[in-house]
Amino acid sequence: MPVRHFRSREASLWQSAADKVASKNNAGNVLDVGGGASIAPADPHSPEMAAVNAIAAAVDNEAPVPQPAPVDTQALGVADVAKFCASAAFRLAQAKAKQLFTGDDTDVKRFQEQLGAQFGTCDPKWAETITEYLKTKAAGMKIPYRRHTNLNDFVIEGPLADTSRVAIVGDWGTGESSAKLLLRQIAQKKPDVVIHLGDVYYSGTDHEYQNYFYAIWQNMLGIPQVKWGEKLAGPSKPATYTLAGNHDYYAGGVPYFATLDMIGQPASYFCLRNKKWQFIAMDTGLHDSDPTKSSMTFLEDSEAEWVRDKVKNAGGRKTILLSHHQLFTTFEDIGAKGNRINQSLQKQLGDILPQVTVWYWGHEHDFVVYPEFMGVLGRCIGHGAVPVGISQIGKADPTVPFADFRLAADSDGGLFQHGYSIMDLKDDTAHVSHYQFDAISQDEVVIYEEDFPPKT
Repeated sequence: MPVRHFRSREASLWQSAADKVASKNNAGNVLDVGGGASIAPADPHSPEMAAVNAIAAAVDNEAPVPQPAPVDTQALGVADVAKFCASAAFRLAQAKAKQLFTGDDTDVKRFQEQLGAQFGTCDPKWAETITEYLKTKAAGMKIPYRRHTNLNDFVIEGPLADTSRVAIVGDWGTGESSAKLLLRQIAQKKPDVVIHLGDVYYSGTDHEYQNYFYAIWQNMLGIPQVKWGEKLAGPSKPATYTLAGNHDYYAGGVPYFATLDMIGQPASYFCLRNKKWQFIAMDTGLHDSDPTKSSMTFLEDSEAEWVRDKVKNAGGRKTILLSHHQLFTTFEDIGAKGNRINQSLQKQLGDILPQVTVWYWGHEHDFVVYPEFMGVLGRCIGHGAVPVGISQIGKADPTVPFADFRLAADSDGGLFQHGYSIMDLKDDTAHVSHYQFDAISQDEVVIYEEDFPPKT
C-alpha cells in the first residue's frame, strides 16, 4: 500500500501529525539511494498509519469517521487496537480543537466520561499525535504571504544565462525513496535552474519541509547548506525555486516561506528572466489553502496585476507561465462536478494568454500534453513523486482535448511512472524533453519532445 495523499486540509493535518510522531523512529536514517541523512516518512504499511489513513480517507470523502465504542484493548489484535486508538485520538483531537478555538469543552468532557479509561491504555504516541495536530492547526491561521511594493519587485536576473538548462518537476515533496531517486536523475543532467511546481506532503509542516524537502533537495542538488530558519547568503548553483501548492499552505505556510529564504527565493511568485525568455511563477496555492472555502483557486488581485505587467512588458522575451494549479483539465473536476475550466484564472489572465509560449502546472499527479486550448498550450507535469494507481485517473472530458498518450506503468504494474521535464534554452529557442522514470527499475525514457518555436 503506497503513501496516500488527500485533498482535504483536515485529513492532511491529521496525517502530518501522525507521520511526525511515527517517523521519529527513523531519525538519522539514510535513505537507501544515497545522498544525505534524513528522516524517512512513516511506514504506510504499519497498522497505525493504515488506521490514520482510513480516517483521513473518510474525512476527505466527507463520510462519517467511525466512532470508537468502549472496548477492552487488552483483548484486541494489533490492527484492531490501532483502529480503536486512532479513532479515539481523532475524536479527542477534534474535541480539543473545538475547545481551543471556541472555549467549549463539552466534547472533551464527554470523551473522558465515555472513553477516557480505554484511551489511557493506548500507546502514548497517540497523545503526542493529538498535541502535534493541535499545534499545527493553531499555527495555520494566517499565511505570511509576501506582496510586491512595486512592479519591479521579485524579478530575478542572473541565474538564467542565454544558454541554460532548466529542470521542472511537480508534486515532488513526499520524502519517499522514489522522490529521491527522481531528483538524482535530475541532478545528473546538471541543470542551471531547478523549479518545483509545489506541494510538500502532507501539509507543509516544519517536519516535512526539513526532512521531506530541504534535506534531500539541498544534498542531491548540491546547493549551499543553510541552517533551518536562516537565509542563503550568496548565489546557488543550480539556482532552485519552489512554488506554492495547496498542501504547502495547509499548515499555515511559515515553513514554506522559511524554505524560500534558505534557497534564495524572494517570494511565492517571481519572474526569472534573461534577454530572450522569462519564467513567470504564480502563487495559486494561497486561495486553495482551505479547500472548503473556495470552489476554485485564483490569484491575489495585486499579483494578477504584477503577472499581467510582466507579460505585457516582456521586452521581446518569450513567456513561460508556471503554477501549481491548472487552468483547465480533461481528467479532474475543478470546483463543481463536471467543471473542467478554472474560470477565475481565465478571467484574470485570459486576455494575455495568446502572448504566452506555454504554461506548466502540476496539482494533478499526471503528465498530460494539451494542444492549444483557451489561447494557450498547457502542460500538466505533476507526476514527480506521488504514487498513483493505474485505476485512479478519471475519465477524459471530450471537450478538453489532449495528446493521445499516457504514462507507462512501473515495473510492478500497479502504479504510473513518475517524471520531470528538461528545457534547454539557446538564445530564443528551446528544446524540451519530458521524461518518465520507473523508480523500481530506475530506467527512464523521453516520453515526449517539443521545440519552441516549433520546428517545421
